[in-house]
Amino acid sequence: MSYNFSMASATHIELQDEEGLYPIRHVCAETGINDVTLRAWERRYGLIRPMRTPKGHRLYSPGDIARIKRIMELLDQGIPVSQVHRVLDDEPTAATPRPDPDATEDAPDTTTTPRHRDSPGPGIAPHTMDPVAEALYDSVTDLDAGELDRVYARLVMRHGWNGVHESAFLEVYRRLREESRHNAEGEVRLAVFAAWATAAFADQLRSATRACDDPSYPCLVLGGGHQQVGGMLLQLACARHGLKTLPLFDATSPEGLETLMRRLRAPALIIHGSSQLMRSPELPRVEAILNQAGPPCYLAGSAALELSKVKHGRTVEVLPGPPLEAAARLSRHLPQ
Repeated sequence: MSYNFSMASATHIELQDEEGLYPIRHVCAETGINDVTLRAWERRYGLIRPMRTPKGHRLYSPGDIARIKRIMELLDQGIPVSQVHRVLDDEPTAATPRPDPDATEDAPDTTTTPRHRDSPGPGIAPHTMDPVAEALYDSVTDLDAGELDRVYARLVMRHGWNGVHESAFLEVYRRLREESRHNAEGEVRLAVFAAWATAAFADQLRSATRACDDPSYPCLVLGGGHQQVGGMLLQLACARHGLKTLPLFDATSPEGLETLMRRLRAPALIIHGSSQLMRSPELPRVEAILNQAGPPCYLAGSAALELSKVKHGRTVEVLPGPPLEAAARLSRHLPQ
């Protein structure tokens, strides 16, 4: 297909759009890929070359969409994104016929990449579960941490780190927590997922914090097992913003924490706790820490709102619930 990136007239683009070109939001809805990754494939690797409107908006043909789906297949086979171009160049190219304007809706579709008839239209996502979440959830079924690693790596490569963790990862985590309340199989799946996630995040956090400058912010992640997942994700998201945290998994005494913060010259403290913290033996220590005068404390997790009502002698702020939003707030408020 021949593209004209800069000289197309508005009339030409409108005609092409009627003939089957789609904006980026439609492509994302149909393929399940996010727009950040799609643009990276175009700019960094030259894998996709969409047309442009006079205002610079991308328009994708059915052939482009078929190519995107093929790229996703190759990535699923373990081919690095940097090598995908070579594989595509070696494959035969099938021409995509233009839609016949005289064809009726009931006529069979003979194009190389047919449009789905149940598609709700350009730019409107079908009402289905997030495909990223579904892929990650399915990988937990066999209780195989190695398979979880492989699926997770492919999803991050395809959709970007934020694209996986902004909602899909949390959706899987919530679903597994709910299932764990009803049967033993659900308990086991949650335990395997949580063990894998905390280990994976710990590895990423060690790598990410090497690029962060001081000061370090002590981050109390309270609760055991799967209750640590949200706190680990929060700290990893902070590191990706350049904010360095020091993970702590035990509620130290107020005096011990004060000594640590003085040694680190930490301007603030972060506490992450699930709702179970309010019934935990650790609660009195946390209350004592909050009641002590000192640097401000940022509260995260499902216990944050309740903790903010505890008597405190320092400034306390409740962070947004989603870890990535909480990390973004911290990166705006805290010096790096």
